[in-house]
Amino acid sequence: MVDASAAERAVDAPPESTRAWFRGTCLAKFPKDIVAANWDSLVFDVGRDPLRRVPMMEPLRGTRALTAGLIESCATAAELIARLGATTGADQPHT
Repeated sequence: MVDASAAERAVDAPPESTRAWFRGTCLAKFPKDIVAANWDSLVFDVGRDPLRRVPMMEPLRGTRALTAGLIESCATAAELIARLGATTGADQPHT
């Protein structure tokens, strides 16, 4: 699918045109607050129960163009979660 060097670069510089950018940027900015990450969601522990799940069902909705301003404007993961209105626990995605 991709060559090895492209895969290695993506570890530190996720593609800006997909949800990988949102996922990678959140992992870099809020590493201590993320307890799980997969293709279509991130799960945050922001110090209160329950865990907060951020669904990412649409591959093209987490692009740098769409989410950079939001992530940059949030000083904490809790602020990001509040601004996103994330679902809790294993709730179904709302997006």
